[in-house]
Amino acid sequence: MLITLVLLGPALVLGLLFAIAVRRHPGIDPASPRPASALAHELERDQQRSRSRWLARLDPKTETGLLLVLALGVLVVGGVALGVLALLVRSNSSLLSIDRSIAPWGEDHMTSFSQWMLDFVTSFGSTGVIAGFAVGVFVVEMIRRPSRWLPVFLIAVCVGQALMSTVVKDLVDRVRPTANPIAHTLGPSFPSGHTTGAAACFAAFALVIGRGRSRNVQSLLAGAAVFIALAVAASRVLLGVHWLSDVFGGLALGWGWFALCSIAFGGRLLRLGAPVEAATRVSEASASSTSAPPDPVRRA
Repeated sequence: MLITLVLLGPALVLGLLFAIAVRRHPGIDPASPRPASALAHELERDQQRSRSRWLARLDPKTETGLLLVLALGVLVVGGVALGVLALLVRSNSSLLSIDRSIAPWGEDHMTSFSQWMLDFVTSFGSTGVIAGFAVGVFVVEMIRRPSRWLPVFLIAVCVGQALMSTVVKDLVDRVRPTANPIAHTLGPSFPSGHTTGAAACFAAFALVIGRGRSRNVQSLLAGAAVFIALAVAASRVLLGVHWLSDVFGGLALGWGWFALCSIAFGGRLLRLGAPVEAATRVSEASASSTSAPPDPVRRA
């Protein structure tokens, strides 16, 4: 029970906090499936509101750009964090001491139920499970909201993260923990491949499934993606097959790679601003039709 709490507790809390943050994101939801007339009315009402608060000054049509800027920030932070961790795991004795003090904890408190729970959770970062989810998301979303860029985006995220993880593993070539005898058969340790895959791919799945859905659904999907990534990361440490710094590196690499792919494909795949732009066109067309002079031929 203690291992289950350590595994799921922090992941659940952070997932809920991230979902709340997404839910409270300011501005009109550009992916909300509302009719253009309702969007036009809301856009007109927003333009009439007071501009004293800085959030109200955000143009809803720029939300796609704001999201891509956020993705760029995630990419930069993830890249810096990965580089710093890769350097520290090779040269910093303090970090190694922390890793070694945490690594045996899972083995010392393991029960049959916690072993089953850890094996189940960690499977969400395995290649087979991720591939199955990717195929399912592709089939469902191509029926619901088809896009020629959808398979390219999913392949870029899922295959790319695996290649990047392998490259970094070979470059750093870190030894696995010794608490679990299976660990030494799994290759280099840094970063955690399961964690990288869970962070990158489930974020991509949440983004794709959330296209055109309400803000509530999008926030739940985002929170679930964060929860799965953190739970997989915790399971790798508790199983004794990765150091704690390995999973932090996996999270940085996974979310950083997802951010890079989102920047590369976001404008083509998501078109987040399209409903708002449609609402603007409807509003402009309505205004021009009421102000246009009568047709002389029709009057004659």
